[in-house]
Amino acid sequence: MPFQPPSPVSAGYPRRWLAVASSTNDVAREWAKKGAPDGAVVVADHQTRGRGRRGRNWMSTPGKALCASFVLRPDWPADDAKRLAVLGGWAVYQALQRVGVPDLRIKWPNDVLSSGRKISGVLVEPLIARGRIEFAILGIGVNVQQEALDFPEELRSRAASCRMLGGTCSVEMVLDYLVEALAESRREPYEGVEARWKAAGADREATLE
Repeated sequence: MPFQPPSPVSAGYPRRWLAVASSTNDVAREWAKKGAPDGAVVVADHQTRGRGRRGRNWMSTPGKALCASFVLRPDWPADDAKRLAVLGGWAVYQALQRVGVPDLRIKWPNDVLSSGRKISGVLVEPLIARGRIEFAILGIGVNVQQEALDFPEELRSRAASCRMLGGTCSVEMVLDYLVEALAESRREPYEGVEARWKAAGADREATLE
């Protein structure tokens, strides 16, 4: 099924839709350097060199996964950059709840699990200037329509998709809910979001302190 831009929520944000990108984070970073506004988003149908924390690869199956990167300009001190991973993780958690994915848990610091299997990852890459965040790229990958055979054999016991776990949704629907949830999280007092993020499982392994 060809990738189609969603309309109701995310279409209201500056956006770039790509059939293929090496990394949506890289595309978003270059766009940010040229003045992309806060909230701008890059979405690709397929990434060839997506990445997670510590340089790990993030696999995406063409047409079956959400690969999105948001340009954020929070005007925060550099030390607050870690808060963006909390906002991103909580937004993913909320979006997946809304599409019916069961048994969700946040695994500190950047993964969202369903039934103990990884369904999403979050990567924040900030640009710091004069002690403040000039902008940050919030990269989010969500497994949406994959089946078990779409994952490498060594990952099949640890990875899953919305479809595999009972969520009835398209990539476009997940993006719409994600855009909405991220905007909601950014409007709320940070302390409340962090408390819910921890209650969703993040505090079982570590805290931000």
